[in-house]
Amino acid sequence: MKIIHCSDLHLDSKMETNLTANKAQERKKEILLTFENMAEYAFNNNVCVIIIAGDMFDCVRVSAITKNRILNIIKKYNNIDFLYLSGNHDEDSLISQIGDIPNNLKLFSEEWYYHNYENVTIAGAKLNSTNNALLYHTLAFNENNINIAILHGQISKYDNKDFADLINITKLKNKYINYLALGHIHTYSKGRIDDRGIYCYSGCLEGRGSDECGKKGFVLLNIENDSIKDQFVPFAKRIMHEFYYDITGKNNWYDIEKSISELIKSVSKDDLIRIVLTGKYKLELEKNIDLFCTKLNNKYYFSKIKDESTLEIDPKVYENDISLKGEFIRKVMSSDYSKQEKDSIILCGINALKGEE
Repeated sequence: MKIIHCSDLHLDSKMETNLTANKAQERKKEILLTFENMAEYAFNNNVCVIIIAGDMFDCVRVSAITKNRILNIIKKYNNIDFLYLSGNHDEDSLISQIGDIPNNLKLFSEEWYYHNYENVTIAGAKLNSTNNALLYHTLAFNENNINIAILHGQISKYDNKDFADLINITKLKNKYINYLALGHIHTYSKGRIDDRGIYCYSGCLEGRGSDECGKKGFVLLNIENDSIKDQFVPFAKRIMHEFYYDITGKNNWYDIEKSISELIKSVSKDDLIRIVLTGKYKLELEKNIDLFCTKLNNKYYFSKIKDESTLEIDPKVYENDISLKGEFIRKVMSSDYSKQEKDSIILCGINALKGEE
């Protein structure tokens, strides 16, 4: 028996934080198509269950196009059960907008609900501020089955009543869980619950922003006899890559561009890149981040450069400088502004002295 575990698709996400309007619309469509492609993959590989562990949608309001597309996909692959647990973003967003629910779309409520497939039992429940403590006591798996639980939230070793989506992993020990399918965290990761079972975040299907870097996809579970094996399957159309580059000691921006270009040369032109500049630089370094970003965007699907480097100024150098620049830098350095504000003011002033914007 084969099962897919996915989560955090965030369909209908606006995607406009970093992308242009056209590319944001394109990425919205691509994420929807990735889900459709995953369903086709499931059909072609004899997968009988797809677990969606929360946040299938980005918000409660779902466009008619997305809603109908999802329902048509579910209906098309009617030999596959879609087990959908809503998360903190998509609380009843689909169910509240449709009439007849397809027979192969299985839903969960605030109490554990169980689905049985031969010797496999799959149970899921929605977390809220009042039922968390009760769920740990009411989960009732058969010791002799392969048992899969579904939850959407942040794992912890402790309780905290102020966070409704907190999952106390220690209270799930000795509950006969073989695999805990989790949603909420957008990066694939897994760990042990006890000697019998593991927990796993499948991560999101597609990276949407600069905080969702690396390979994205789903987890394929293969159950044979009394054993369950899990495998992460990269499946995203595009990957968001993040690179850190220290510009300390670099005095020529063109050389920095060449070094970064060499660093990212293995990235596919269809992917997204985020470059973070770090370190300290001298006043003499003339950055041209906008031009470099334009150059990268002509080569890659999307690029963004975040400048976290700081200006390094030795006040002693300007103690006896009788130029207007020296007087300006002394005034700024002796002010009560923060380091970041001083850097910005000095750079702005130096550009003004050069006759630049």
